[in-house]
Amino acid sequence: GEHCDVNIASAGKLSHRNYDFSTQIIDKNPFLSINMIEEKQSAELSAFCGTEGDEYYTKFVEILNKQDTAEVASYIKKWEKAKGKTADIYVAWFNYYLLKKNYEPISISTDVPEGKGFALRDSVGKTVGYISESGMSTSENLNMAIKTLGEGIKKFPDRIDMAFGLIHILLSYSQYDLAMKEVHRVLERSLVNKNIWKWSSDTPAQGKEDFLIESLHDYFTQLYEVQQDSLAMVLVDDVLAHYPDNVYFLNNKGALLANNGKEKEALAVFMKIHKINPTDDIVTSNIAYINMQLGNKGEARKYYKLLLNSEDEGIRADANAFLKELGE
Repeated sequence: GEHCDVNIASAGKLSHRNYDFSTQIIDKNPFLSINMIEEKQSAELSAFCGTEGDEYYTKFVEILNKQDTAEVASYIKKWEKAKGKTADIYVAWFNYYLLKKNYEPISISTDVPEGKGFALRDSVGKTVGYISESGMSTSENLNMAIKTLGEGIKKFPDRIDMAFGLIHILLSYSQYDLAMKEVHRVLERSLVNKNIWKWSSDTPAQGKEDFLIESLHDYFTQLYEVQQDSLAMVLVDDVLAHYPDNVYFLNNKGALLANNGKEKEALAVFMKIHKINPTDDIVTSNIAYINMQLGNKGEARKYYKLLLNSEDEGIRADANAFLKELGE
């Protein structure tokens, strides 16, 4: 379906609501919650792998930034011998395998790459091949990185940074089904641990359910932006199966349905949200706009009139414009 703008009223289209969370969000972009060396963020390991007071962590960052795989492996072994197989050791080995992957040769092929790559085009612009790095089907190091993190998650199921790292790397290489499987595990676990998650060095993750939902919404956005609407709906339905009254994901579901021509189903979803939060201007706008599209002019006028009391000047102006269009 067509993907739409954030400002629904001025665009005349549906939107995903950007909610403000009152609780502290540890990381506004959970895709980066474990250092991804392949994305050249080795300097940011400090956010994920330990505390600055940890001498092993501090030294590990220093060695990792040199990008000498032999030295990194040697140091992790030393760290593991001293501290045991902690969650942070699994993260360190994960980073080691990603570092090794950086030194794998690129390939040239006529097949579309599963990971990152560049298209080769001839003089008339026709794609004749691709230059790409190795993906899951060919990279032993990438598979070892994923395997290592998976093993760590089994041993430390409440380490949400590790889960986010695994989901990120799977999405990066278009392994959508595996990514959704890990998302499902996280949702199931959230009902068991009551959203009491741990972050690097086993420090408590703040924000609880709000933090989890906002993080999962970022994954939804990533799928939505690459036109993976069916997978985005799988994610939405899984979240709502665990948190049926979550306004964030109800709104996502309504927008997906409407964008795919299922306006009546979308309207039912938005009406459910409106009952939960009748003062949400974005949802009210969506209800008004869908009713207008369906020819329900009376209902459209009713909800646009509600928006005349909005604190947002732009929403008030757009509501007035639509009311004029409706003959008010």
